[in-house]
Amino acid sequence: MKTNSPVTSEQVRAGYARHVVPSYKRSATAPVLVRGKGTRVWDAEGKEYLDFGSGIAVNCLGHAHPRLAEVMKKQGEQLVHVSNLFLHPHQAELAGELVKRTGPGKVFFCNSGAEANEAMVKAARKAGAPEGRYEIITTLNSFHGRTLGMIAASGQERLREGFGPAMPGFVYVPYNDLAALEKAISPKTAAVMIEGIQGEGGVIPATPEYLLGLRKLTQEKGISLLMDAVQCGHYRTGRFQSYERILESSGKKVDFLPDAISMAKSLGGGFPIGAVWFGAKLADVLSPGTHATTYGGTALACAVALEILRIIEEEKLAENIAARGEELKKGLAELSGKGWVGEVRGFGGMVGVTVRGKTHAEATEALAQAGLLVVPAGSDVLRFLAPYSVSMNEVQEALQKVKSTL
Repeated sequence: MKTNSPVTSEQVRAGYARHVVPSYKRSATAPVLVRGKGTRVWDAEGKEYLDFGSGIAVNCLGHAHPRLAEVMKKQGEQLVHVSNLFLHPHQAELAGELVKRTGPGKVFFCNSGAEANEAMVKAARKAGAPEGRYEIITTLNSFHGRTLGMIAASGQERLREGFGPAMPGFVYVPYNDLAALEKAISPKTAAVMIEGIQGEGGVIPATPEYLLGLRKLTQEKGISLLMDAVQCGHYRTGRFQSYERILESSGKKVDFLPDAISMAKSLGGGFPIGAVWFGAKLADVLSPGTHATTYGGTALACAVALEILRIIEEEKLAENIAARGEELKKGLAELSGKGWVGEVRGFGGMVGVTVRGKTHAEATEALAQAGLLVVPAGSDVLRFLAPYSVSMNEVQEALQKVKSTL
């Protein structure tokens, strides 16, 4: 497809080299993307790709959804932003929708996943302060963001290298290891923070037993349970929260509700917005003057997030991504042991494949050359994060592109 791009890929790459901070590890041949529609994107020379990276689990409706374009235009002509010293209807409505889908509580709005996780940690530490509780237990290989606070929270030493003393107050334990977590709890522990599915760590789901044991243990010890759902939440697995899908896989009906859940990425479908749902224990901890953000929950961001929820419901996209994700996982599992394809794991639209015999960077580049965009994770995993609107034919097309690289 002709893109009518006014510049070439080489011109854009030269501009990045001259003027953009080199904080991202990009391939020398990374596509210069200029247009998208649905699950497909095109580069400056007109080459077409299937986008199974979705901006790292962001573009839940794919690219250029007409209803999102329309709501941005309509709201942009009406009211974009007001100070949080004032009120607007979209923030109240969106908070209500998130509460309805999660459980009784209240919502704090921000701009990103790292900000949402910072807010969760601040609330948990403030709640624990009267008893001298400030430590947060997180897991090895976890990823919670790039701020100084969240690189301290993340269980990856490499993220903290070169930045001086790390912010104190975080303890790391192995993921899915309840005994290690229980041993780490002390009188200083304020909360436990985990991802329902470790994303950057390699698409590793929590086990049902781990989640249930974790909730029981935190309640017994009187400490908060914080869930980082930035990547794995908001219907990415086919259910609103990943823990719902994980617990369903056990075949048991159980009640499970954390004390706080962070959200971002697909919440705005490409438009920046983050949020934290707080349950009763933490809902009123962040009182006036304790936390704020200028752009949190703008009228435009909330209008976009509300329209995304409507589209997901009306077009039954949660059901679609659950089904298409299982088709993708099944197809990839059939390729396991062939070429670079190793173990396949995940739920719904969050599928991980371990890479054998080559680096995940080499596998990512080979797939891009074949016209399929995916995202690396951990040291040896590729993430397949298709938009919720992906079709059965597009899943089969993606599998054919994988086969072509084996």
